[in-house]
Amino acid sequence: MVQPTMNMQQDHEYAVDRPWGPAALSGLWFHPPHKVATGNRAKIRWWHRLRSVILLTAFVVVGGIALATLIGLMIIGAGFLLEQAIG
Repeated sequence: MVQPTMNMQQDHEYAVDRPWGPAALSGLWFHPPHKVATGNRAKIRWWHRLRSVILLTAFVVVGGIALATLIGLMIIGAGFLLEQAIG
């Protein structure tokens, strides 16, 4: 069986013919494969940067709230156990 080889002379991949759904068009979900931009054409769009900042902020805030809740429950639990041991 002959294995296919990659063409290293091209600077892009060819897209698979699949339609883009509304979520992919809005930038909220995965995009189907498309041509890869290289060189000066390779730019990050402003809405991708904005989405990244919003999601990173949300992850940090949610993670901070979860960590603070966990620490608070541990302190309350330790205080309760200490009161049980003393009293």
